[in-house]
Amino acid sequence: MSSTTDLTKRAIAAHLRQPGALQPSCGLSGPATAAGREFVVLRNTGGVLAVYRVLPVSRTLKRLKRWPATLNDQAGAAK
Repeated sequence: MSSTTDLTKRAIAAHLRQPGALQPSCGLSGPATAAGREFVVLRNTGGVLAVYRVLPVSRTLKRLKRWPATLNDQAGAAK
């Protein structure tokens, strides 16, 4: 399993543990890069549901309350 697929699956699992979380689309969600940092963006047809930053050394995910606006513009491009 590639690390990209693993990171996306981990982000979806973390997102779905939140109460009332909407189901993200696997086809629209995936990795993205902004300002030299790695992110996993979870989307559905309504837009961005959540963004997780990939920490560089440990490869752990950190859910962001605010994220770079450029990630909103990359709809579906994060495959």
